[in-house]
Amino acid sequence: MSLVNAIAGAYSDDLPVVVVSGGPNSNDLGTNRVLHHTMGLPDRTQQLEVFRRVTQEAVVVTNAIDAPELIDKAFSTALRTRKPVYIEICCNIAQQLVPTPVPMAIKYIPDSNQTSLQHALQQFTSSWNSAVKPVLLIGNKVRLAHALRLAVPLAEKLGAGVAVMPNAKSFFPETHPQFMGTYWGNVSSPYVCEVVESADLYVYIGPVFNDYTTTGYSTLVQKHKMIQILPERVKMPLAEYGCVYMTEFLEKLLSCKELEVKNKSLEIYKRIAEAEPVPVLPPPSEVLSTRYVLRTVQRMLRETSAVIVETGDSWFNGQKLHLPRGVPYEFQMQYGSIGWSVGALLGMALGFRGSRRCIAMIGDGSFQMTAQEVSTMIRYGLNPIIFLLNNQGYTIEVEIHDGPYNNIKNWDYKMLIDAFSKKEGKVKSFLCNTVQDLNEGVEFAEKNEGHLVFLECSLDRNDCSKELLEWGTRVASANGRAAIDKDNY
Repeated sequence: MSLVNAIAGAYSDDLPVVVVSGGPNSNDLGTNRVLHHTMGLPDRTQQLEVFRRVTQEAVVVTNAIDAPELIDKAFSTALRTRKPVYIEICCNIAQQLVPTPVPMAIKYIPDSNQTSLQHALQQFTSSWNSAVKPVLLIGNKVRLAHALRLAVPLAEKLGAGVAVMPNAKSFFPETHPQFMGTYWGNVSSPYVCEVVESADLYVYIGPVFNDYTTTGYSTLVQKHKMIQILPERVKMPLAEYGCVYMTEFLEKLLSCKELEVKNKSLEIYKRIAEAEPVPVLPPPSEVLSTRYVLRTVQRMLRETSAVIVETGDSWFNGQKLHLPRGVPYEFQMQYGSIGWSVGALLGMALGFRGSRRCIAMIGDGSFQMTAQEVSTMIRYGLNPIIFLLNNQGYTIEVEIHDGPYNNIKNWDYKMLIDAFSKKEGKVKSFLCNTVQDLNEGVEFAEKNEGHLVFLECSLDRNDCSKELLEWGTRVASANGRAAIDKDNY
């Protein structure tokens, strides 16, 4: 049952995780016996019902004959929908022989309805060619639809400026000449909000509009100027075309000869955008700041890096990073479970072992939820670099709704990592109070590729990004809307 939170998060991010769980002895099904690992009730479906709420498919295997069909059903659902599935197997049949299974035939992307597809293409072409300064925006559902490979060629064909939604960072190469930055309402990358919100057509590919991605529903994009290309449909301002699949639709756009090049938005962006000022290096004895930590992470990034950021102010700091081409960037915006990044870092580091070095930015409040996962990283000899941003509280919650519940007990994080390692393995932890402290820790990390390096960055409690202040105010306003008296409607 301790898996439930992680699986719910995987569902929100379209991650096809397969949960395999042991179940009660098949002879106990239908009896009134009370078993361990339950709520103490004779009902045998408690665990199954919980997982049904957070998975796309949940099956129970009670006999060997049905096992191949049920297991294949769950796996095919996971692969087709990119959602988690749950397989529960009675503990007394796990060793039994099953009938010979037949090969699975899974079609990941079904064919579109051709009539709807043609109408959508005609409407898109008409809207695009009529626009003067359209923009292209990439959302996180592009990955769900297996369409990431089509984003760059489509952008190059259309010619417009390209922005990403905050939860789609890294889904479009930031080194590409058409890339403008992140569109996130008032906390967008510099100059991006002005270009996007002044456009006469926004083409969204795979968007998710929630209170976080829209900064408390305060963005100024207008629905009558919007086209949404979703995984299974296309939404125009005055029409919606179902059974039109994103990959096929984008491929048709790439082969469409009638589409005109529209680069006005990109020209506007390049005209108003100014180069970032060269930061002044602080003296080595200066107290550490979030700004300097971010600058340090930026300097460390290579094409062989991978980045993961935790829920909180790290969201906003991470958006400011300029990613080298091909660098993966992950964070959990939809579900936003604090502590997610530590376990996710373990998985990322295992997956990229030998090819990429992972860099994580994690707040202290979140880290306290799942700190023990670092022990597993040490066990497997993984080599991430962890920036622990310690401001002794839940900074993001302070800016949304402050109170004593946002204070937490401070830990000696450096000593905790030392305790996890017991002086075994390639592990090094640093307590960084000053610029020089951080520089020394980073120098060690760069010279020792095989080490797990933990950098506890001691920060002022109120040291947060200006974007968090703006975003927090707007989200708090959305959360604090007065209840509507529905009896008067």
